Amino acid sequence: MAVMIITDSISYPAKARAEALGIGLVPISLHFGPHEVYRDLIDLEPHEFYEKLVKAKELPTTSAPSVAQYSEMFCQALEKGDDVFCLTVAGNLSMSHQAAIQARQEQPPALQDRIVVFDTETTGAPSCLMAIEAATMAKAGSSLFAIHKKIAGYLPCAKLVVMFDTLTYIEKSGRCGKVAAIAGNLFHVKPVIYVYRGTTKFFGRPRGVSQASKMIFDEFQKDVAGATDIRVAFTHANALDNLRPLEEMVRLQYPDIQYETVPFTTSMGSHAGPGIIGIGYIYSR
Repeated sequence: MAVMIITDSISYPAKARAEALGIGLVPISLHFGPHEVYRDLIDLEPHEFYEKLVKAKELPTTSAPSVAQYSEMFCQALEKGDDVFCLTVAGNLSMSHQAAIQARQEQPPALQDRIVVFDTETTGAPSCLMAIEAATMAKAGSSLFAIHKKIAGYLPCAKLVVMFDTLTYIEKSGRCGKVAAIAGNLFHVKPVIYVYRGTTKFFGRPRGVSQASKMIFDEFQKDVAGATDIRVAFTHANALDNLRPLEEMVRLQYPDIQYETVPFTTSMGSHAGPGIIGIGYIYSR
């Protein structure tokens, strides 16, 4: 019996990689005003989203996948005889997880045990790495139980660390005062945040991309000291050139690590703006 890996679009790896691994997609919806609605990664690619974001008069909003969307994907897998391992963005950051849970509960009792809905407790790049590992295991013939056990082991060892390029979009979203945003942009402040076990925290306000990249690298190096099975995903929001120095720093120090590059989630990007760079990582102890 095979295992179908399903994720929301926030946890979906780069499209070519995801399609090669057979990962199923349940997209969030992106709303530009009342009349423009796009399915993330289906109707609108990340680079197109960030291009529209720069031109938008108001910040777009996002909505989690519906219960019906998850139910449809679950039914397709079950009808083929597959079990389901569904990864979602952290449950306290999005309603995606709750929708998937409800979709599972709507299946006949005899089928519910063949579906695992897994809260990654993170977002974006680390979730993508979990999905890649789960799909790789599924293609190798691993059972639903084995996949669940392996991926659950990454929960205390998964983090996203990113730099915001501008405070303008944070100010528009109400998460930063106008004066602070103007001052931050004037002095080239590049806030650095991390997401760990469902918690988002600002932990640095370096000036310039170089300082921010070094801060991100230092956080990564501190976390993975003594770790094994380290996986890294570089991520950016239409800012590949700015990502290069960070990428070189990590690759030079850790040449034997498995690397991925994934788009920065549009769900967070709608409030943070383009220009974001960072890394997500998972590892074992």
